[in-house]
Amino acid sequence: MFKNIFSLFVLMLSFSASAIVNIDRISVNDQLEPVQGEISLDLSGASGNTDTQSTSLDSRVQWNSQSTQFVVFKYEFGKSSGIKNTDKTFLHYRYISNSKDVTTWESFLQIQDDEFKLLKLRTLVGAGYRFKLITKSKNRQVRLGVGLFYSKEEQEDILKTTDELIRANIYFTYNSKINNNVSFLTTTYFQPDINRSSDYRALEQLSLEFGLSKDLLYFVSVDLSYDNEPFNGLEKEDISYKSGITYRF
Repeated sequence: MFKNIFSLFVLMLSFSASAIVNIDRISVNDQLEPVQGEISLDLSGASGNTDTQSTSLDSRVQWNSQSTQFVVFKYEFGKSSGIKNTDKTFLHYRYISNSKDVTTWESFLQIQDDEFKLLKLRTLVGAGYRFKLITKSKNRQVRLGVGLFYSKEEQEDILKTTDELIRANIYFTYNSKINNNVSFLTTTYFQPDINRSSDYRALEQLSLEFGLSKDLLYFVSVDLSYDNEPFNGLEKEDISYKSGITYRF
């Protein structure tokens, strides 16, 4: 199984584009500490015939009691030949009523921007239910989520376009601990406009994590996103990959 997963990563690493954000990273065995957190850093660059610099910072803090709450912050910045080609920020807050129950309800708030997708500001608020599809395994988690969110998008175009709508939010996560040092996670989102089914977005993230020590791990991830009606002639598909180091506490 591990060889098949690794082969899939090698195949997908031949693509490039901009990343998406996966916020569903709850512990695979639900043995949750009162407070948990992680910080991930990805730095890359080249000089000479090719001059590029790229920085990605991810952080997450999670509180666990009868409910689970967490905040995710992400920032990416990059240059190519001295010209900025990446600049985006993401902030997400989520409340889950009781992560140990088979069926729970959740609510969330999110803000983000992306200069090179002409996105000045996106704000959204949503809620829904999530269901555990596997309840007796210590090394695997499978979840299904359904809900709605309201989204407002301000675009950086000449007309200063603002788009407001309500989307369905359907997602599926599979989290597996392959052995004591390797974990695999896949998350898929499908988000159609509830008033126009032709306007939909799909997101997918695959990731592998390799434990280096108790608190330190190395990760490799592939992110895919699809927007059936992108803004102002932008590409429908984005595919990206990254790797880096995560410190957990």
